[in-house]
Amino acid sequence: MYKVSRETYDKVFKACEGMCVLCGRKVGLECHHILGRGKNLTDNYRNCVMLCHDCHHNVVHGNNKKYRPILLEIAKEIYGTEEV
Repeated sequence: MYKVSRETYDKVFKACEGMCVLCGRKVGLECHHILGRGKNLTDNYRNCVMLCHDCHHNVVHGNNKKYRPILLEIAKEIYGTEEV
């Protein structure tokens, strides 16, 4: 399993105020890559949000296409930019 750097995790955790951006849970948090980890996106913190384990599982194994626009909008609000 791919892991982000500690620096990226800490930036994302702080930006998301230490909670899951979907449900607000503050335990079992995981760093989620909104647009995947492909070219030029591998460890860009603006491409990440915090999700609890359950929400992360639902997004990744459920309907990622449904959640992507929602998470992109949340990232835009958190980071103040449209660029990911």
